[in-house]
Amino acid sequence: MRHLFLADNRLEDDVFNELVLLPELRILNLSYNQLYDIPPRTIKRWSHLTELYLSGNDLSSLPAEDLDESSSLKVLHINSNKFQTLPAELGKVPKLAILDVGSNTLKYNVSNWPYDWNWNWNHQLRYLNMSGNKRLEIKPSANNGRNTKDLTDFTALQNLRILGLMDVTLTIPSVPDQAPDRRVRTAGSTIGTSVPYGMADTLGRNEHLSTLDIVVPRFRGHEDEILIGLFDGQHLASGGSRVAKYLHEKFKHYFIEELEKLKSGETPNDALRRTYLGLNKDLSTVAMQAIDARDHPSSAVVHRGSISGPELGEDDMNSGAVATVMYLHGMELYMSNVGDAQALLIQSEGGHKLVTRKHDPAEAAERQRIREAGGYVSRQGKLNDQLDVSRAFGYVQLSPCVIAAPHVVQMTIKESDEMILLASRELWDYLTPDFAVDVARSERGDLMAAAQKLRDLAIAFGATGKIMVMIIGVSDLRKRERARFRTHSMSMGPSGAADDYFTTTTAVRKGKRGRENVGDSKLARLDQEVDPPYGDVTLVFTDIKNSTVLWETYPIAMRSGIRMHNEVMRRHLRIIGGYEVKTEGDAFMVAFPTVTSALLWCFTIQSQLLEVQWPQEILSSVHGEEVQDGDGNVIFRGLSVRMGIHWGQPVCEVDPVTKRMDYFGPMVNRAARIEGVADGGQICVSSDFIAEVQRLLESHIETDRTGSTGSEDTLSDDLLSQAIRRELRSLSSQGFEVKDLGQRTLKGLENPEYIYLMYPHSLSSRLLVQQQKAEAEARQKSESRDLTSKNRSPLTVDTQTVWDLWAVSLRLEMLCSGLEGVEGEKKLKPPETALLERMKQRESEVTDRFLVNFVEHQVCRIETCISSLAIRNMVRPFSNGMLTQACPMGEVLGEIASSLAELQELKARQEEEGFEMAPS
Repeated sequence: MRHLFLADNRLEDDVFNELVLLPELRILNLSYNQLYDIPPRTIKRWSHLTELYLSGNDLSSLPAEDLDESSSLKVLHINSNKFQTLPAELGKVPKLAILDVGSNTLKYNVSNWPYDWNWNWNHQLRYLNMSGNKRLEIKPSANNGRNTKDLTDFTALQNLRILGLMDVTLTIPSVPDQAPDRRVRTAGSTIGTSVPYGMADTLGRNEHLSTLDIVVPRFRGHEDEILIGLFDGQHLASGGSRVAKYLHEKFKHYFIEELEKLKSGETPNDALRRTYLGLNKDLSTVAMQAIDARDHPSSAVVHRGSISGPELGEDDMNSGAVATVMYLHGMELYMSNVGDAQALLIQSEGGHKLVTRKHDPAEAAERQRIREAGGYVSRQGKLNDQLDVSRAFGYVQLSPCVIAAPHVVQMTIKESDEMILLASRELWDYLTPDFAVDVARSERGDLMAAAQKLRDLAIAFGATGKIMVMIIGVSDLRKRERARFRTHSMSMGPSGAADDYFTTTTAVRKGKRGRENVGDSKLARLDQEVDPPYGDVTLVFTDIKNSTVLWETYPIAMRSGIRMHNEVMRRHLRIIGGYEVKTEGDAFMVAFPTVTSALLWCFTIQSQLLEVQWPQEILSSVHGEEVQDGDGNVIFRGLSVRMGIHWGQPVCEVDPVTKRMDYFGPMVNRAARIEGVADGGQICVSSDFIAEVQRLLESHIETDRTGSTGSEDTLSDDLLSQAIRRELRSLSSQGFEVKDLGQRTLKGLENPEYIYLMYPHSLSSRLLVQQQKAEAEARQKSESRDLTSKNRSPLTVDTQTVWDLWAVSLRLEMLCSGLEGVEGEKKLKPPETALLERMKQRESEVTDRFLVNFVEHQVCRIETCISSLAIRNMVRPFSNGMLTQACPMGEVLGEIASSLAELQELKARQEEEGFEMAPS
């Protein structure tokens, strides 16, 4: 075995006992496990090891004796550990080219050679990242007679392409200069004064630099303007990407010009669009002029602007770059892109929104545009069988098929928007958006560590190309402008305010993954489950409407559908902070410490279920088809979940078998019965729950209205009170509506209960649609009763008995069909009952005459099946099981025909020979 990837597990130090038995290892990835120490002489056992990834563990030292001149190590990632110093022996590794020690706690004298590591002895380094070590200081050191060179200098690293020194304290007189093939980062992890920022990158298998980032705080000298961009160029054999470098140096100047030219009625979207187009036009012009200037120096022409850029050549005429640039002006976000570098807007409740567009040549609109421009798209989805994107900078030889017209979108940042993730294509090829969101939010307290983790996991999942990840935190931008609650009404419209509950209190729940935790790797990436609530508890019961029918009709699709349903439920339980008590089939029982968190979870689940990629069979069924309101908004899609909420004080006991908290008593019974009142997609709540929500509104809104900083600045406020305030803000940002259903008598309960319906504002049209549907059904039943009362004959037939008879015939027919299979096949197919269910729904349309004739048909079908089974049993007895005798009916009839033929032959012989046949 040469390549072994074990990242993102829960491996501990004892794993090395087995790994040392693999001496031929070349690549070993143990990132994001639970490693504390590497035993001595372990790395030395792998004499051929070239790449070692140990990111995201708890390591504080490396076995120094394993690091010497005989090592073949070229790549070493030890970022996001607990290193305070690095062994000097690391400088003896002769081939080390990639070293990432970012996001540790390094704090040592880098000039303390030969006791601690210094980079000046690793001359082959192409990538060196020390970003995120906020305690590390690189300062001048006086020559002490032992060292004759300045060990704080980086000039010895002639092959260095990327140097990360973000958050590192630098007091040395100079740092390496930027170059067309070198990127040096020395800024902090905060853009301006209030915007958190993290980034990570890797060269992959490339020798040169071709992906560049740009971060401009105080853009145009304004505190509320930020420009951030990612330029991913095509790697050239002769070097990096000079096109990406040209864009990196020129874009901000072109954009400033276009912003200053804006006319009345125009927006920064127009400036961005013109910047892309103008920059792309001038890119090819400058390349041609550079070639002419080199060949004819006297004819050189100075082009637009006075900012010098990299010298372009003939190779650059046939290359290009993709770009994603965001411009943040106050609360307004302007996002633009060409190509396949994507951006996600991550929200605090775990949702996300793709704010860029991947320009894929195989996409229908792009394919049509390419054809009209004289190009084509190959079977591999490439433009002219050469390029993976349909829009980019450069690629002059493919013009006009390739254009630089950007996708531009404008949106207002809400406080529920938590961060923006920009990443190059290689990351998205290996990580799904949901996965990236969970990973980023798991490290939201340190965006530098979050970016590094995303990059490291992409590498662990197989990425070998260049990667760049940029994360910008936007959750704090609106804190000073927080909208206040304006009403005590139980029906709220969206207020524009949101919660920061998820960015603060969930960090308190976060802990190290242990062996006792749930084995689901997706849940393991999220926050730890909250402790079971005691005392005043909010219980939520959920169930899927018509799940039994769907299971009988589409068993395979429902297997996938239930898994998706459970993932959504459990993921948001972790994000919002609920406790899963137990599940029964597809029903959940969950508990929350506050009524606000329970309501927030229910609202989120109802919205997120609409986004799930349900199996097509479910979406095609009458129980899962898509339903839109009058404005074209999707309000039903896929599995429909009903919910019931009740607040009170249940009996709390730990289950002796599962060791999980369970709840008992009348309060639990009432919560379960309330859920039974709800229809699919509805949230029914009790009067006690409503009263508690009203009480919280009255006690907490006044504090926000008077402008008090409350829980955020007053240490005496407890965490629960802080959580409630934030949850109320989040509910207010969504808006919700309440409908009184009046008193309902609940099964098994003596006294009737006042029941209320609650909807998030985005799904409020469900109420109207369901009311219209209920009225239509009631009207149809009334009309059918009137019709049948006029036309009904004296004979009255119980329809349920007819449907039961039909179900029996269906089961018998499927049994007979199963026996037609190959001998030894032990599998019976479930009956297809979709038509039966449709007939039940249209029961009011049938007449007695139809039912009588239909019963005759079913009786005939049942008799036929029974006769078929009797004949089979007569020829091939079912004594060892029916399926063991499965065969086509033709064979059974053939055996009967053969037996009859033998009988006729014996009778003929009897007549000829005159003997009597013995009785059978």
